[in-house]
Amino acid sequence: MLTPTTNLSITLTLTLLFSAGIFTLLQSPELKADTYVIDNEHSSIRFSIDHLGISRTTGRFGNISGVFSFDPSRDIATAKTKVFVKTQSIDTNNDKRDALLRGFSFFNVTKHPVAMFKSTSLTQHKSNSKTGRVTGELTLAGHTHTEIFDVEFTGEGRDPWLGYRMGFIAKGSIKRSDYELDFMAGAIGNDVSLEIFVEGVKK
Repeated sequence: MLTPTTNLSITLTLTLLFSAGIFTLLQSPELKADTYVIDNEHSSIRFSIDHLGISRTTGRFGNISGVFSFDPSRDIATAKTKVFVKTQSIDTNNDKRDALLRGFSFFNVTKHPVAMFKSTSLTQHKSNSKTGRVTGELTLAGHTHTEIFDVEFTGEGRDPWLGYRMGFIAKGSIKRSDYELDFMAGAIGNDVSLEIFVEGVKK
């Protein structure tokens, strides 16, 4: 026959076991997000923009850093990212044009040396688990706007240096006028197409 003392003992024991189980679950490494540091040597941003309504001028930003993370389930909806780009690293294969782009008429890299993108949400496409869409806040030339990019998971695996790597490509477009980068409007298009190539190393 169970006595009140026995009932109390059983209740306390179950409570302690439940609490211990929850604590263990919360501390389990399987639930911790995997974090990757962006490898600048294997990451870049490529862009193109209309020139005179005739063709497109292309360029790239070569200095990119940041992190991305998600839980080990590989559910893209759990991913988060923060990317930093040094605006000084713009390269259009023309020194005179690059100097103009770095100046006060465009990026004004002395005043705004870094552009940043911080994700706010990600959604996975139902038809393809390796693709999705990332929404985030882009800060460029002192202005911040919400932008949306299509994202594709491109691969993962061990590298020759015993590290673990993962890659993504994001594509989309922004309007330069949103960031008051509208110098030479008309001669140069407003829509800028972007491709972001990211390779990260697991921490």
